[in-house]
Amino acid sequence: MESSWPKIKEALRGRLPENLFRMWIEPLEAARDSGDDILLNCPNLFSLNWVREKYLPLFQEISAHLQLGRTAFAFQVSAVSRATVAPPGIHQIALPGLDRPDWQRYQQGFTFDHFVTGPSNRFAYLATLALATDQNIYNNTLFLHSPNGLGKTHLSQAVGHHLSKHKPQAKVLYLSAEAFTQEMVLSLKSNRMETFKDKYRRHCDYLILEEVHFLSGKETTQAELGYTLESLLNENKKIILTSSYLPKDIPRLGGKLKSQLSSALLGSIDPPDFETRLGIIRNKSKGLGLDLTIPVREFLADQPFKDIRQLESCLSGIKAQVILLNQTPDLALAETVVKKYLFTQQEITIQDIQVLVGRHFKITPEEMVSKSRKRSHLYPRNLSIYLSKQFTNQTLEAIGRAFNRDYSSIIHAVNAVEKSLKKDAQVYRQIHFFSDQLAGSRRPLSSGS
Repeated sequence: MESSWPKIKEALRGRLPENLFRMWIEPLEAARDSGDDILLNCPNLFSLNWVREKYLPLFQEISAHLQLGRTAFAFQVSAVSRATVAPPGIHQIALPGLDRPDWQRYQQGFTFDHFVTGPSNRFAYLATLALATDQNIYNNTLFLHSPNGLGKTHLSQAVGHHLSKHKPQAKVLYLSAEAFTQEMVLSLKSNRMETFKDKYRRHCDYLILEEVHFLSGKETTQAELGYTLESLLNENKKIILTSSYLPKDIPRLGGKLKSQLSSALLGSIDPPDFETRLGIIRNKSKGLGLDLTIPVREFLADQPFKDIRQLESCLSGIKAQVILLNQTPDLALAETVVKKYLFTQQEITIQDIQVLVGRHFKITPEEMVSKSRKRSHLYPRNLSIYLSKQFTNQTLEAIGRAFNRDYSSIIHAVNAVEKSLKKDAQVYRQIHFFSDQLAGSRRPLSSGS
């Protein structure tokens, strides 16, 4: 029987605000899907309980709308999450002899053919294409830089797609800086560093490393990556690095690695102009099978979406309305959906979260962002940072600015809460309480209320 969960998941994307879909629905994967019986893997126990309590009725409603019958949903914590030997993110690593098929490693639409170019991204596109096709670029190293959601990952994965098709014998390692760090730590603990070094320095033709700013403050990993980059460049190998920071702006980055990153060819991507947004809308709507008129496309291109992901979510929302409610994708529908999405992205702010948590723990906004390390200030601050990551569309850098912290401090705060969440029932209840308040809010909280 044909799988039902992908259809239900796509419909949920159109029904839920982007931040809530990304937080609760996107991580869910079907462990069993017989059409009328779906077992979903959840990343942790908190997620399992929350989704079952808050979204199960919506799952059943959408299943009925899609005429899938009386679908029975069950939930479990995924085996990957329960495992202690493989930390989160390790699945991204391409292990020698155990490489995953390319369709699993790279997103289907992230190819050069599907990348819409314009003045804001043309140089980055051409530089990436040149590296993928073995043209000579400066130092054989490309550093893709942009705010989140503008196409860095699309271009880096396009290289993987191109090589898998045109140069399948090439040894390509595509992973995040976080996964690189975790694999190195595991290698150190298991006395397998020589295997690790051999993999990255002698069995790699193309290294594609995402989000290198994650290495902020990680001196040992920085040193290992520095030696790896040096070894690869000496062998004339190709390197692509991505980050939402410029190399000079990555905090707590060692001088040697900062110099290596700064010596790469810089491919910056800026927010797209109107014509580029029009092209993106044509491309994405075609992929969705969505027939939009020129006035509708122009209306969408003129909206103040923060990044391409928000625009894609809006198009998915229109598509869901067309499928589920049999509506015409006209200007009126586009206006309705856009109003919902733009309202949603303003609905919960970092300040709202600071006010809500601060009021509960009786700390002032000044204490929330102060340098104080008192438990009475530190714990509410960490909770607020964690909730800001989950409930807003802000980058970790923007969250850091709001809390007067650097990127690595924000990562540490999030990790601290996630660790406590797994073993402390009180933290679990508090996160559930605040999540319930935020998910149910219809307007920004007022600091005076």
